[in-house]
Amino acid sequence: MCPISDAVERMAHNSDQAERGAIYTRREVVEFMLDLAGYTSDLPLHSMRLLEPSFGGGEFLLAAVARLIGSLKSFGGDADLANCIRAVELHRDTYNDTRIKVIRLLEDAGYEHAAAIRLVDSWLLQSDFLLTDVPGRFDFVVGNPPYVRQ
Repeated sequence: MCPISDAVERMAHNSDQAERGAIYTRREVVEFMLDLAGYTSDLPLHSMRLLEPSFGGGEFLLAAVARLIGSLKSFGGDADLANCIRAVELHRDTYNDTRIKVIRLLEDAGYEHAAAIRLVDSWLLQSDFLLTDVPGRFDFVVGNPPYVRQ
């Protein structure tokens, strides 16, 4: 393997949050940032696309999915949401844990288990965002604000 591939593989399996630079954003900051970006349930979010380049524990992703579902209910209809979100996470355990959270959120919102899995599998990518082809255009790009370690 090349040095970059080796480093990506180590990061994907590293369980030490501090070592891999994992810092999660509080829910109230997430809600404020989504509002600031304009990703609000009063818009037809089912006709827009959102990108989350490093979803971590899922705070942005879960809030965005909740807003997407709320928007769909407000605007009525039975739109296919498969293309509305793309979210990427490198760390495998974090990816798997967050995937389960999103499936549960969808099921709690009334989606059948198979439909929830189909959506989540179309939305989430387990990879390094900088090395992954994420095709298409996006109306919103949201995520953890950059932090500089001391």
